[in-house]
Amino acid sequence: MNDPLIDAIHEHEPLADPLEEINLRLAIAATDIAELRAEVTRLDRDLDEARRLNLRAAELLDLVYEHLAGSPGRATGLDASMDSAGSMDGAGSTDGARR
Repeated sequence: MNDPLIDAIHEHEPLADPLEEINLRLAIAATDIAELRAEVTRLDRDLDEARRLNLRAAELLDLVYEHLAGSPGRATGLDASMDSAGSMDGAGSTDGARR
C-alpha cells in the first residue's frame, strides 16, 4: 500500500536540524501507531461479532440435528413453522401452520 506521507518522508530533503528530522519521523510513527490501534480495535469488534454469529449458527445446527434425529412422522416446531414452499408461514409463528 502506498502511503503518500511515507513517500514524502523518503523523498524530501533532510532537514537542517537532525532533531527536527527525528521529531518529524516520530510524529509520523505516532500517527501510524494510532491508525494501527484503531484498526486492531475494529478487527477485535469484528472478531467478537464473528464469534457470536458462529455460536448462533452452531445452536441452529444443533436444532437441525435434533430435528433430523426425531421420529419421521412427528411434526416438530421446525416442521410446523415452515409452509410447503419451505418458508415461514404468513403469521410468522409455529401456531399458524399447525392443524
